[in-house]
Amino acid sequence: MTKNVIISLTGLQYAVEEEEAPIEVINFGQYYKKGDKHYLLYEETDESGRATKCRIKVSEKEMELQKRDRSNTRLLFLPGEEYLTGYETPYGSLLVGVNTHSLELYEEAEFLRATLKYGLDINGEKTGECTLVLKVQSCEQSA
Repeated sequence: MTKNVIISLTGLQYAVEEEEAPIEVINFGQYYKKGDKHYLLYEETDESGRATKCRIKVSEKEMELQKRDRSNTRLLFLPGEEYLTGYETPYGSLLVGVNTHSLELYEEAEFLRATLKYGLDINGEKTGECTLVLKVQSCEQSA
């Protein structure tokens, strides 16, 4: 895989008492591999134009999503386990629980796909079942 990659994150949430809410985010980023772990570095920009540095670390055993902004969010997905974390919002703190059901990783020379299925709780209340698909492919960026 080249250092420059296209990163696609597609999420689908089956929320309690709501319709499906698919979301897709595509970014250019940087890729490297250390041992059996794949690392992705990229930036997301919000509606106000503020950039947030993001890192994804994925292997066959776990996936970690980390965003470095005012709240420094970290989510850890470990199949068969629950991960609890605090999440700061402008309206106060939330306790987020992630119950990972499965993680599948598929790797080729110039392509990587991870499919994650998990349940999401906020402040102890189940909010939905989610699927997240990460796709990474090599690209050549012109200077």
